[in-house]
Amino acid sequence: PPAPPSETLAPGRRHLVHGGRVTKGTVAVGETVVATVDRERRQDAARNHTATHLLHAALRQVLGTHVRQAGSLVAPDRLRFDFTHVSPLTADELRSVERLVNAKVRDNVAVQKRETTFRQATADGALAFFGDRYGDRVRVVEVANGDVFSLEVCGGTHVDATGDVGYIHVVGESSIGAGMRRIEALSGRAAESLAREQSGLIERVAKHLETSPAEMESRVTTLTQEVARLRRAAAAGEREASRMGAKELLDTVQELDGVKAVVERAQVSSAEALRETGDWLRDKLGSGVVVLGAVVNDRPTLIAMVTADLVARGLHAGNIVKEAARTMGGGGGGRPEMAQAGGRRPEALGDALRTAVQVIRSQMAGS
Repeated sequence: PPAPPSETLAPGRRHLVHGGRVTKGTVAVGETVVATVDRERRQDAARNHTATHLLHAALRQVLGTHVRQAGSLVAPDRLRFDFTHVSPLTADELRSVERLVNAKVRDNVAVQKRETTFRQATADGALAFFGDRYGDRVRVVEVANGDVFSLEVCGGTHVDATGDVGYIHVVGESSIGAGMRRIEALSGRAAESLAREQSGLIERVAKHLETSPAEMESRVTTLTQEVARLRRAAAAGEREASRMGAKELLDTVQELDGVKAVVERAQVSSAEALRETGDWLRDKLGSGVVVLGAVVNDRPTLIAMVTADLVARGLHAGNIVKEAARTMGGGGGGRPEMAQAGGRRPEALGDALRTAVQVIRSQMAGS
């Protein structure tokens, strides 16, 4: 038969079954098996489990007693706690929760475990949100140094004092459904490892920025301002280049069945610059049609603009670019007065512009 899974099962309320796999040698019925616990792994899990209880208590204290556990994951390397709450936690609320749990860790409060009846546990105020899973006798885990901070019915592994947790670091909070939130955190060795990683990252970034970690924020602010200034200067230069290019394109005006038209390739680097060039040319024409093409980010792009008087005569910018874009292996469309299209074949941009001329003639012939 297949080997049982390597996990602990609970077929009944009073029995646990430990599954395992034989990886070396053989096992026969009647032989004695000695089970040992990986102490380090167990301690990591215990830290995260106690941290989960502390987080639960802190959430109820910061957000309100409406907070109820809806699920959790306690692993050696991380913890996850799901709870009822209608809105995302603010940054201040998250900081308050983290400060509160770590204050309890520093206080090194005893984590007491005892067995009692389920009725007595709930009478004492122990949290027990999964009542149908408990038997008559239960285990209660209490964190208290005079005043009770956390009191829950729980059968899991825990540390003996909160100081054993070391440190609790909240790494995220998110929604998992309507009125349900999830908080994720690290404790103990995993939290320490994260702190080392983040410290190393800060040092590496500071080195790239040629500054110290203490001066890194001001250095980033300075660089961000410089990048913004250069972007504004580049945008202004591009607009000026577009205007110069538009003036040159104005010299290419042709008559298509009595209609002034500019149908050309524009040397621009963005679709926005292409539209600005088209706007300038349309305004200069007064009455006419503008079809411009450009290759932007390795993709061919077309725009068409038609003045209102020619729209009234039957010219339609959307239909012009729609037909022309097919030549480039693409498509598009838009309003009668302005439209845009794209394609997949940059090398066919010239053919698309020639197609646009034909479409304009055809529309004028049908008007």
